[in-house]
Formats: sequence, C-alpha cells, structure tokens
Amino acid sequence: MKQLLLRCLFICMIAWLALFQLGHAQENSQSQVPIETQDDMTTQTVEISNAKNPDWKSYRAMLKGVDAFEKFHARAPLATHKFILKPRRPEVSLQGVHLRLSSDASTLAIPIAEDGSFSLPRDPQALEQNAELMINRKKDMFRWWPLVRSPAVLPNQRRLGDLRLECEMFWAIHYDDLPFIARNLVRALGGPCNTKKVTLSFPAEFMGLKEAILVQGERRQNLVVDKIKSSYTLSLLNAEFTDDALIELIYESVEGNLQEPRLRNFNGLNVTAGF
Repeated sequence: MKQLLLRCLFICMIAWLALFQLGHAQENSQSQVPIETQDDMTTQTVEISNAKNPDWKSYRAMLKGVDAFEKFHARAPLATHKFILKPRRPEVSLQGVHLRLSSDASTLAIPIAEDGSFSLPRDPQALEQNAELMINRKKDMFRWWPLVRSPAVLPNQRRLGDLRLECEMFWAIHYDDLPFIARNLVRALGGPCNTKKVTLSFPAEFMGLKEAILVQGERRQNLVVDKIKSSYTLSLLNAEFTDDALIELIYESVEGNLQEPRLRNFNGLNVTAGF
C-alpha cells in the first residue's frame, strides 16, 4: 500500500513537473511580427491584432503569482514583484516588444524595461472581464517567468530567499493547471518549493558557469553545476541555510579581451523529482 501511494505521488509530481517545464522547452525558430503604434499626449496604443498566433497569458493566473509574492514577501522583504520575458534563442530580441493587458472592453499598455522585466497593476475591471496579457510576438519565442531580485545582491550572486519566492509565484500561477487529485497530492508534500523530493536546476545568466557555491557565514556548500547548460542545481528546502544565504556564481575566465561580453544563457529551468 505504501509503495502504491508513493507511486501515485511520483506520477502526480511528474505531471506537475511537465507543467513546470512546459514554458522552458526549446522550440523551432519563429519570425518576429511587426507592430503598429499610435501615440498621443496621454496614452500609447499597441496594435497586436495583426500578429499571427500572438503569445499571451491569463491575467487572472498571473495575478495569483502577485498574490503569492505578497503572501511570502517575508522571504525577500526588500524586493518588489516583477515578471520577466526571457528570449528562448539568441536570434530573438526584446527590441520592439510591447505588452498589453487586453479585454473585450479595454486595453492597457504595460511598460517593459530594457531587460524584459515588468510589473503587473491590479485592475479589478480587467480581472472581472477575464483579460489577457499579450505581446506582439508569436508563441514560443519568450519564456514568462517570475523575477525576484533583492537590492544589494551582486550580478554574480543569487539570494536563496529570492529563488524560494520565485518558486512560490510559479506554483501559484500553475496550480490550477493540474488535475484535482494531482493538485492535492502535490500539496500534501508541502508543494514543490518545500520538499527535498524536488531539485531545481537554475540557468545562470551567462554561459561558462564554472562553480556555484551556497554561502552563509562559515557554511559553504558546493552545488552541482552543468557546464554545458551553465546551470546549478539545488533543493530549495534546506534548513541549514536561511533566506539570506547567497549563491556565488563563478564563471570561467574569458580568453583574450577581458572586456568582451559573455554569451547570454538561453537555457530554461530544469526540474527533477525522486522518491
């Protein structure tokens, strides 16, 4: 009976992992779609209706990520809620990308920062009208991902509490995508962000990751590094390290000109479960 229960839990966890990684699978190249803009003194309208098969997300689902950020804000008390659009391939550019919150009755342009990050406003009317977040690009060109970045954290560091909060946001966004039984079984484990049964491989910002070290005071733990994907792997449930622990990312030396920029990492998140 115990083995049967564990097997059911494993199957349900795998189902969730499939959802978790769905937005991170590599896809075939897609061409960019031109946009039309119209400016006046107070508003900017972005025309996306001409984009074939435009990428979009449910505003209601994304707001659940904001709710999770507020619920677990203590993990990163100095951070503000954000999301980020990450190109999936080197040829995909953020230049000219526009985001709007759209329903049958209204539309609102959402500013996107140069790095692809944005914040979501709370709009009761848009929520009631089941509005969608839409970009003027085809599907599978970008990954939509929660972004939590506490101030004073260096570019070659990640704060453990920030990663834990990002995980909670993602789980909240995709929770309802699971079948009822799977949802409850995964929740019985404490959720994917609160179990040692799940490990996550986070892509570093750049290629060439050499080492990743989890550090807090005198405690140091070397994390598993995939040099091909330039990622580091850990379980977010680790009582030995608090939210203020830092992951130090050490890159290989750049041959030749030290000023030469590193290559961006376009790999996605990888999730593994085991029982």
